[in-house]
Amino acid sequence: MAADVSDGVGPFLATYLISTAHWNESSIGLVLLTLNLATVIAQTPSGWLIDHTRFKRYLTATAALVIGACILVPPLAPQAPTVLVACALIGFSAAVIPPAIAAITLGIVGPAGLTRQTGSNQAFNHAGNLFAAVSIGLLSYFALSGAVFMVVATLATGAAVMVLLIPERRIDHDVARGGLAKVEPRGDQAATPGKSEWKSVFTNRRLLIFMACVGLFHLANASMLPLAGQKLAKHHEELATLYMSGCIIIAQFVMIGVAALIGLRADAWGRKRFLLIGFAVLPLRGLLFSQVSSPIPVLAGQILDGIGAGVYGVMVILVVADVTRGTGVFNFASGVVITIQGLGASFGSWLGEVLAGAYGYGFSYAVLTGLAVLALLILAVAMPETHPDKVKRARIDHPTKAPPS
Repeated sequence: MAADVSDGVGPFLATYLISTAHWNESSIGLVLLTLNLATVIAQTPSGWLIDHTRFKRYLTATAALVIGACILVPPLAPQAPTVLVACALIGFSAAVIPPAIAAITLGIVGPAGLTRQTGSNQAFNHAGNLFAAVSIGLLSYFALSGAVFMVVATLATGAAVMVLLIPERRIDHDVARGGLAKVEPRGDQAATPGKSEWKSVFTNRRLLIFMACVGLFHLANASMLPLAGQKLAKHHEELATLYMSGCIIIAQFVMIGVAALIGLRADAWGRKRFLLIGFAVLPLRGLLFSQVSSPIPVLAGQILDGIGAGVYGVMVILVVADVTRGTGVFNFASGVVITIQGLGASFGSWLGEVLAGAYGYGFSYAVLTGLAVLALLILAVAMPETHPDKVKRARIDHPTKAPPS
């Protein structure tokens, strides 16, 4: 439930502002940019703080409650200044939730159980998003145009309660930051005496490559669904929110199965195989959305989104855990990666809206699709496998091959 308060707001907010509040694309792009940039600004400090605090549950609960309060601002006071301030606060608060949940998970189950538990967490996350999207769609159908805001506020309150029910004694805070003394880091994981946390992250070659892939992926992905929702709103205004709910429902349903599969098989099959699949579906989705404006193809295209987002949601945690294992900077590194993700999403939201307003939706989708192809190419060529057992086996099979650095 906790992830529902920070995921999926953008597309519904964009649809509401264009169909009910009658904002234009450029103004909506500014709101989405504010929402994402606020998260970007707060993300790395949040990761560092979570590495160094024992109050992870309280931080998560407070962030959820702030989101729950601020999400009610757009329907109650839809003026630009108030909406921008509310979105900034939502963005700051949302920055806390992903690294905190990942840290709590790692602190409870340890590295050995992280893959399976992360897959389970993400499956429940997407099930919660599915429930939210169904609720929003049904309420919107019965003439409650602000249903998205009421549902998210309710879920935010529930998230705050649920995270506080986790027993504090179950969380090993040293394990939660990736600081396992019994682990002997190798290659780019190696910690040297006096090596700063910044150097541990920004001299990690595999992590830097992954950051580049993540940034491009989200730069391409952020505007795809909001633009599709706006196209639908222009032609089907009375059913726009219902169609958007359908898009979310289909994607989240697929994500549940994908996340569960990865949780069961990512240790056996490795990370890169899944990552390539997740990245490959994004340009296909961009091509499809560029050619259609009717509901059925857009809804069908969300199957691809379910595959891509389902893979990414689990893999971002596992890859960062792999390449920082034993260094004690897992949450800080996660914060940096999610900052790159947020930068990509922020400028992707802005870029997609500006290009659509100036040159049309088709041109905007063409640019976004090109960026998605670039992300896939970098991943395929430059990003190595990160699963520790797979890396160790590769070194045994190819003893002359240098370790990643």
